[in-house]
Amino acid sequence: MGALHMPEAQPDRDYIERAVAYANTNALRVALYQVTRDPEVRAVPARRVMAAGSESVQIDDDGVALIRRKAVEYLLEHAGEAAPEEVPDKELDELVQMAEAREIPPFELDMRRLLPSFGRVPHRARWSKDDLTPAGFSVAIVGGGFAGLAMAMQLEQLGVPYRLFERRAEVGGVWSINRYPDARVDTLSAIYQFGFEKKYAWTEHFARQSEVRGYLDHVAHEHGIEDKIRFGHDVRDAWYDENADEWHLSIEVDGKRTVEHTAQVVVTASGLFATPKALDIPGIETFGGRVLHTTEWDESIEYQGRRVAVIGNGSTGVQILARLADDAESVAVCQRTPQWIMPRPGYGAPIEDELRWLIDAMPCYWNWDKFVAGMSSTDLYEQLLVDHEWIRAGGQVSERNDALRAVLEGYIAQQVGGREDLIGRLIPDYPPMTRRPVVDNDWYASLTRENVELVTEGIESIDETGLRFADGSHREVDLIVTAVGFQAQKYLWPTRYRGRGGRTLEEAWAEEGAKAYLGMTVPDFPNLFMLYGPNSQPVASGTGLPCWFEIWTRYIGEALVMMLEGGHSAMSVRPEVFEKYNSLIDDEARRLVYLLDDSAFKKNYYVNDWGRLQSLAPFTGEHLFSMSANVDPDDFEFTGAPRSG
Repeated sequence: MGALHMPEAQPDRDYIERAVAYANTNALRVALYQVTRDPEVRAVPARRVMAAGSESVQIDDDGVALIRRKAVEYLLEHAGEAAPEEVPDKELDELVQMAEAREIPPFELDMRRLLPSFGRVPHRARWSKDDLTPAGFSVAIVGGGFAGLAMAMQLEQLGVPYRLFERRAEVGGVWSINRYPDARVDTLSAIYQFGFEKKYAWTEHFARQSEVRGYLDHVAHEHGIEDKIRFGHDVRDAWYDENADEWHLSIEVDGKRTVEHTAQVVVTASGLFATPKALDIPGIETFGGRVLHTTEWDESIEYQGRRVAVIGNGSTGVQILARLADDAESVAVCQRTPQWIMPRPGYGAPIEDELRWLIDAMPCYWNWDKFVAGMSSTDLYEQLLVDHEWIRAGGQVSERNDALRAVLEGYIAQQVGGREDLIGRLIPDYPPMTRRPVVDNDWYASLTRENVELVTEGIESIDETGLRFADGSHREVDLIVTAVGFQAQKYLWPTRYRGRGGRTLEEAWAEEGAKAYLGMTVPDFPNLFMLYGPNSQPVASGTGLPCWFEIWTRYIGEALVMMLEGGHSAMSVRPEVFEKYNSLIDDEARRLVYLLDDSAFKKNYYVNDWGRLQSLAPFTGEHLFSMSANVDPDDFEFTGAPRSG
């Protein structure tokens, strides 16, 4: 775990009272009850309330006071005691339902009881017999971000040999590439971490890029992964040898030479955001200043006192604006499509010293804080469902979605001080949640600064001195920052994977875009698994993405165990299973807001060029978990001669 923030001496009562006041009361309530079984704590009324189209758990003032008082008394005697290593399912089910203040069906509890992450490695694949890894068997992992390290951790637990190839000089993936000012996570640090690396010493509620990078370095070091990583190794080509049931990888090393590597299994963890988009505007090559994609940022970038244009207002453009506006002479914010940009409590705020102490000192609080942090997304599915009766009665999507729209429209007006010249240009003409939600980093407020201007005219061309817009106006700039995102439809790009018969993934996906079974595997590409592949992340996840990497890698680990324990050398998803699953995805996607009408998704990476939902799985987290919690042997064709001996 990360370094703990335990004071040398036991804190006094005043310190502990401040600590519990900073804590999430619901998480503190469940943790306190778990370790004390105090019936008064269990009896504190908690109710679910609706606000802005989402449900949350609310505790009244008397209940909050009782929980805090009892927590202080407990911590004065028991601070620093260890949480239980394992918790029985029956107890977890009770505590989960207490945290959510409702009765939860058994189907949903199967996933939820894993989310507090009790146990050393909560999502772990296991051998049913002794380790049956054949001599010479190995796995190649491509990519050293969260996904790649999660896969490495699974293989460490199984004792399966592997090599991890990372094209950059460090782990981190997207958190290595993106170093622009104010780059940070937009989900709470409490859920942007692995369940096997507990109580890491985050300093902010929403961790900055450098801290996330440090976390991944820590994970690689603490869990014996770093010695198996080959940095500066860019996998350019991989082809499957049908005779030997193995993959041959062609790897460019430090951009200078090429080496070959053979592995029986390949797990690609290159991520969805690996290939930046180029800015495709006529005349860009003539610009006399600097054109800079946010992935190219480094400490030498000079924007102080300069005239800057920022193109794009997705997560990156919204994060960077306030910092640029602090020091630039002027900033032109070139908005191509309005976004729904949302407030997030605690965004940019540090974790108070007292709260950091409590996270380390209160048994089970870390676990339930992690669980509660993900609860806000568990009912997100209801905001995404299209209610056609509601629409016929005059609504736009559904009662919940329209309620969220009203809140966000009010937020826009409040942030820009009621300026009508801005409000009309900032409110999107499509429903909330149709695109990836963007978290506000003072973006709206920055538009009201004297040195910032919102420009909504389309950019027609770029010349030597600046930008020319569709209305004929011209703006001189010194620096163009392109926050236009990534080529999200190019899965695994630029590595070329060739399966049976030499067919590439691009050829397999030529008709409707990228498809996979459970986001992980494709017919006729034996022993090839993907992490964060097409239709992988559920629309209502209930937890952060790192937890899903643990879930998916457990599935892959169990698939390898099934193959090896069965004496086989190769496995490939059956075509009929693949087709049935993707038909289910298409059917379920039609019920959701993403495909409500043509105008809503024309520039949305959630939906591909064929009008198909591609990056998300149109399921709740519980539904997807039920499909990927265990490997069904009937889903796969197993081939290869039985192992001798």
